Amino acid sequence: MMETVGMVRIFQRSLSHRSVRYTSYIGDGDSKTFSSITASNPYGEDITVSKIECVGHVQKRMGTRLRKLKQMSSKLSDGKSIGEREG
Repeated sequence: MMETVGMVRIFQRSLSHRSVRYTSYIGDGDSKTFSSITASNPYGEDITVSKIECVGHVQKRMGTRLRKLKQMSSKLSDGKSIGEREG
């Protein structure tokens, strides 16, 4: 909650403090922060903020899901083991 409030404040005061408008938000997967920023509409209706997903967090989530899949099943539909290489 505190991070969300802080980010909304940064976006809302960016024009008065820095004379800039942030049009992109680099997110870590936390949808609450981005949705709060867009809901606050910091620059009016004409300028929207878009979300850019942090590659490191995407890799982490993908890796976690692949490890979980590997633990849950030992064979793929083609009969090969997960991680088995063609040779």
